[in-house]
Amino acid sequence: MNEGLPAHQENLSTNDELLYANEFAIPPPRQENVTELTRYLNAFKNAYNDKKYECERHELEYNLERIALRNRDMDLANNQFQSNIQESNNIQPPSWFVNFFNDPNVGFVAIKRELISLEERMNQRLEAMEARQNQRFEALEERMNQRFEAMEARQNQRFEALDGRLYGIEQKLNRQEYRYCRLHNIQLRFLGKSVEVVPFLNAEEPDSDLPRIHSVEDIENLTKNQCTNYLDGYGIRYGPNETIKLKERLRDAVGLQSLGDAEFRFSEFS
Repeated sequence: MNEGLPAHQENLSTNDELLYANEFAIPPPRQENVTELTRYLNAFKNAYNDKKYECERHELEYNLERIALRNRDMDLANNQFQSNIQESNNIQPPSWFVNFFNDPNVGFVAIKRELISLEERMNQRLEAMEARQNQRFEALEERMNQRFEAMEARQNQRFEALDGRLYGIEQKLNRQEYRYCRLHNIQLRFLGKSVEVVPFLNAEEPDSDLPRIHSVEDIENLTKNQCTNYLDGYGIRYGPNETIKLKERLRDAVGLQSLGDAEFRFSEFS
């Protein structure tokens, strides 16, 4: 009778029944059609959700029971702790400890007094040590200052001697420059040219209020005061009563020594 039925309406084989076997005892679909498969799937989902809900409920109950046990243990421990505190508050120290604590000669008061005395003695010793150390430092500082002053004095003497030598060297260089300028003017005069201004021995140019000397005529027109200022600048010695000789000395000092310069006759200062 089953030979004429379609393939999808045939009863499930043994292998198909093993495929739909489950732990929820849900019967497999009788036929492989939408209705039977939907019925089986819905029944399986409902059974699975019920099983899941049951497991979660058991887990929640287990956790609540653990929390309750933990709270009970904590309450017991707290009660024991409070009881221990109460008992410790009720315990009185022994009489020997109370006597020792209150005795001003051997108790904590005496210890405190001894510590204060010890601190005072230590402070006194430290102050004495600090005073001695300060005295040593002051003596050392004084000796060092004396040594530094002696070194500074010797150094100053050396610098002064060096300055003197440098000044002497500078003077020599200035004299050499003066001689060079004078010889240069002598050469210019032999060539028939006017002489150049000769710097003083301090390497400075003659004062701006002094007339510049380029010939014997310029010397002739000088006043006695101007002439002596020039001679002082060149380090030329002269007598207090000299007149024409002053001009001749200045002529030679600036290098006016050509034949014409030597034959020039100076006049008295006006």
